[in-house]
Amino acid sequence: MSSNECFKCGRSGHWARECPTGGGRGRGMRSRGRGGFTSDRGFQFVSSSLPDICYRCGESGHLAKDCDLQEDACYNCGRGGHIAKDCKEPKREREQCCYNCGKPGHLARDCDHADEQKCYSCGEFGHIQKDCTKVKCYRCGETGHVAINCSKTSEVNCYRCGESGHLARECTIEATA
Repeated sequence: MSSNECFKCGRSGHWARECPTGGGRGRGMRSRGRGGFTSDRGFQFVSSSLPDICYRCGESGHLAKDCDLQEDACYNCGRGGHIAKDCKEPKREREQCCYNCGKPGHLARDCDHADEQKCYSCGEFGHIQKDCTKVKCYRCGETGHVAINCSKTSEVNCYRCGESGHLARECTIEATA
């Protein structure tokens, strides 16, 4: 997920607070670890990218919310009316990807990286986010620094007043609660 995508629906062109899909369900906390979020200190947490797999039809390249099928289909044969565990067809070999490292050929429980620390900033193994050298500034989008240390202050927008050039914590307009 790139930093210019909505955290709720994953589409670009708007922010989560303006999302037309509504709902309180964000992508950042899904169990597959695919989403990302930005902390109030300017760190951007983004996990490694995994292929989108539709849980309605079993095909890759889209998610169930974007699927053209009206009814759920069997993950094995692709036809409706039953689920995979009740399917009469031979089990279809599918290339499954590990939810931990994103590589095909094994499941997360069998992953060689299962006991390693995984960075939520760059998605690499061997360190955690606070020790990552590839931090990304949500203010300018560049790597190597965080927003609080960013020199490009004119590119930010205040969430309180909507004006550009400062953050809400620097805003002279009093907050309404």
